Amino acid sequence: MIVATGAVQAQDKAQLSAVHRQVSTAESTIAKAITAGDSNSLFRIGNELGRIIEAALEKRESGGEVSACDMAAHSLAFAAVSASDGLASKGEPRKALLDDAVSASSDFRKDMLTCDKQAGKKTGSHTSVEKALRAL
Repeated sequence: MIVATGAVQAQDKAQLSAVHRQVSTAESTIAKAITAGDSNSLFRIGNELGRIIEAALEKRESGGEVSACDMAAHSLAFAAVSASDGLASKGEPRKALLDDAVSASSDFRKDMLTCDKQAGKKTGSHTSVEKALRAL
């Protein structure tokens, strides 16, 4: 029984590391896309993060726990899609969407700091998306 539990924990740790890696990569790609004003890439990346979110929902529905890395993927996807829509808009809708993206990027930073700890990674600042949004 202990061996099985250890195997499950090792599998969970591997999945957590994989999600951490995907979200970290998406973070830098999203910051670059915001800086470039590339709304299509932002929307695409947000949708790609959706696969992580769907897996987390399935895990939750089957009685498992959602990790901080899963939550970071959710916050980052929301920031990316809101930024994409904001870049494609003008006036008051643009401002509201970009404000939503900044708020989501703040949530992302908090989730990602916890994700770093859960995945056993060095804690980063994770402010690149928020800085890119504020520069708009």
